[in-house]
Amino acid sequence: MTFVMQVMMYLSYLSFCILFIKTVVKAECPRKKIERFSDQNEATGFAKAPGLVPSETRISCIYMYNCKSESDQFFSDDMLIVLDEITRRLKREVRVNLIVEKINCGEDEQLKCLQYSLHESFHWLIINDPKNGDIIYEIATKLNHNKAVIEASLLNVLSQYSTHDLTVYCSKEADKEVGFIRRLSNEELVEKQRKSKVTKFKNPILRSPLELNLIEPLILERRSFDEQLNWHQLKRLNESALDDAINKDRLTFILFLNIENIISKHTFYLWAEASKTLILRHSAVIFAALACHEFNELCDDYVTKPSDYHTIFAFKQNNIFGKTKELRDVNYYIDWVQLLILSPAQEIHSDDELKQIKAGKLELFDEIKSAITVGIFDDRNGNEAKIFMQMAENLKGRYHFVYLIKKSHSNTIYTIRVLEKRKRIDFTGIYEIQELTNFVVRSSLPTVIDISNGFTSDILTHQMQPLILFIDNGNGVEKLKFTKLCAKSPYIICTTIILNSSKSKIVNEMINSLQSNDDSKRLIIFLREKIYALDIKNSLESGDLLQLIALATINKPTSILAIGDVHPLRYIQLAQINEIFGEQIIEIPFEVQIIQRSYLDKNDKMDENTFDYGGCPVMAKVRQAAMKDEL
Repeated sequence: MTFVMQVMMYLSYLSFCILFIKTVVKAECPRKKIERFSDQNEATGFAKAPGLVPSETRISCIYMYNCKSESDQFFSDDMLIVLDEITRRLKREVRVNLIVEKINCGEDEQLKCLQYSLHESFHWLIINDPKNGDIIYEIATKLNHNKAVIEASLLNVLSQYSTHDLTVYCSKEADKEVGFIRRLSNEELVEKQRKSKVTKFKNPILRSPLELNLIEPLILERRSFDEQLNWHQLKRLNESALDDAINKDRLTFILFLNIENIISKHTFYLWAEASKTLILRHSAVIFAALACHEFNELCDDYVTKPSDYHTIFAFKQNNIFGKTKELRDVNYYIDWVQLLILSPAQEIHSDDELKQIKAGKLELFDEIKSAITVGIFDDRNGNEAKIFMQMAENLKGRYHFVYLIKKSHSNTIYTIRVLEKRKRIDFTGIYEIQELTNFVVRSSLPTVIDISNGFTSDILTHQMQPLILFIDNGNGVEKLKFTKLCAKSPYIICTTIILNSSKSKIVNEMINSLQSNDDSKRLIIFLREKIYALDIKNSLESGDLLQLIALATINKPTSILAIGDVHPLRYIQLAQINEIFGEQIIEIPFEVQIIQRSYLDKNDKMDENTFDYGGCPVMAKVRQAAMKDEL
């Protein structure tokens, strides 16, 4: 090879190297730049390196607003538009599933709105934080003066609850803006709460008839569950099936099963048993469960607290349509599901159907219903009908509502109580959401609560009001007299238990103990930690129950409960659990343990305005301990 040829080859190689280096220098990493959106906020592309697709995450929040001016209304319109835009964008670009519930307090007057004063306007973003519960942020209208600033504000706060920096995915307009959003302190939230006008003698029980004998979870969790789990008619979900199910335009009911959680396993057992009936009645509805031990990270996107593992969630179009964490038996879940399916209210079309309602009979429900609220309206678009439907929407899954559109008929609302002496109670108040809600709660409650098959803790042992227990041995005259006395004393909690030799042995022993082994003492009064047993014949001739309580306290109580005792009525709850799941011998927690635990779980503070006596024997001591801890 000549020298000239060698030089030419060397120059050619050198030129190639220079060209290669220039090409490399000009090249960009495909992940380095995230292309911005066009003016229409549509993505022009997002280069993803293979294997680096982000995992899907979920953020749940509420936009709750109350508009008092035209400018407020314009601002809320902009907020709704921006929320819809970033919801679509985040799901498409970074697989963040943003679930937004929108509540207009100026129109809907939902229960969440009624917690706060509605005299002033506000715009709040409420984030459901898995660790800390609901966190409320205020979005000021003056500082967030256009859509771009609103977007910057929203992405900034949402980034705090995401594994990604979501501000990177803003639109071109919002890229240069600085958002203004502020978290409200606990003190500010207390100041903004609606001030209750009622400080004494509040309605002691806020449960529906469906919820009067729920299982006490703090007793249930002491059981074991060693049986093999049978899915029956439940659909077994995986990641793709879950995403497909909750996005459908139909109801999907899901339990997030945790096999390490005893209550979750018992819930699954009931839910699977209920599925056998539900799938036959509602074949178009999905009844499912997701095994969290198989899809742990997926469950983390939906489960924010331990009680969620025994909560049945109802999804529709990627939103939570309803949910219940309560436990009772198979029939509870069947009734709850059917109430949601028929929500907010079931329409009837004739007087013949109304006659069936007055007999306590409802379509899809097997048993006679103790309370059904009926609305009859001249015009379905009238204000009264709209308020009724909104109230029914707020209480869906808990109460039975039906309505009839009848031309030239005056607007009427009443509650049918087929099992009561007073068969009907009419609504005579002002057509407002809160007033109508109070009516439904009050009129649906039975005069005397039968606790023979269990009771919900917060209707008896967590109450401050006096509690009277009537032991029913089948004497109808005595029962009628007791019921009449209770009807005249709505702020005293009246209960009954039916004597039955086939009942749990431990319950019968508990009743004998309350009676001091004297069968004539069939009226038991719980007054704070003191228990009184009264002779039934003389007691029922009293003018009213308050007079009866006053006379009882003259005498020495039959027993006094110590802070470390088990409340005797807890044995009824244990018998209920054993009846449903099979008998197991367990220790019932002390009453103070149950009360402290339940209030911690609810993050609730005890009402200092309530009278300092009642069915709960240790409530006063728990209140003192809570106050001491606060100080």
